[in-house]
Amino acid sequence: MAIKLIALDLDGTLLDNDHVTVPRRNVEALCAAHNKGVKITLASGRSWSLLAGAVEQLGCVDYGLCANGALVLDGETGAVLHSRAMPNSQALAIIDILQSEGIPFEVYCQGKNYVRLADKDLVRHNNPSTYVAFFEQVTTYPQDLAVALAGREVEKFNCFSVPEDKRERIETAVRSTGPVEVANSFGLNLEFGLGGVTKGEGLQALCAHLGLAPEEVMAFGNAGNDLEMLSFASWSFAMVNGSEAAKACAKYLAPANGEAGVGQMVEKYVLEP
Repeated sequence: MAIKLIALDLDGTLLDNDHVTVPRRNVEALCAAHNKGVKITLASGRSWSLLAGAVEQLGCVDYGLCANGALVLDGETGAVLHSRAMPNSQALAIIDILQSEGIPFEVYCQGKNYVRLADKDLVRHNNPSTYVAFFEQVTTYPQDLAVALAGREVEKFNCFSVPEDKRERIETAVRSTGPVEVANSFGLNLEFGLGGVTKGEGLQALCAHLGLAPEEVMAFGNAGNDLEMLSFASWSFAMVNGSEAAKACAKYLAPANGEAGVGQMVEKYVLEP
């Protein structure tokens, strides 16, 4: 069956090593595939607000699979196609846990990302300078997260860096708040979403909306939060720079993100006769 949908993780996969730039070869290959009728979805742990840079650079994004699958949007209209967020009471309990531990984190809610104003400098310290410049353009910095998110469901928590000696304690405390899906996408980060929510589930929901089978889906990823997506898609590629777990779940290997591995594989499997 022909490939009709390409799902793309961002960091360590689609983006260059600065976490901001989409390599030119990736842009050209994906746009050429799009011109042939292939749909393009970003499939990221990020919120929709944090996909803006990649969306602008590509110019051919049809859908956004955000927050590890908790939110799937139509890229043109902004219509919500799939949503699975955690209740506000659980989110507020997690906020209390992370703030008491002094962990720098962001919260994703209804497609936007929030960081407590008092933690702004901590976030700068835990991210590359090139990414921080973009991050601060799109992030909302309330004085009090609980007030800003009052009564609202939350899609995900992203903890930028959790020291090894705190990880087990924090994960245990967060799990005590209710059903939680724990993921890792780079280094010492930890990500918390509603139990059962994964990129694989989000991708399946998008495919159901589009009437597509796994055999018509191409997916690229590199880390722990990509495993279910890579297992679902028949044309799944782990980046050679990715985790061993990602490589084990994928059907194929792609060259490194810094070598425009996505573009190379799209050229080979979608664009070439």
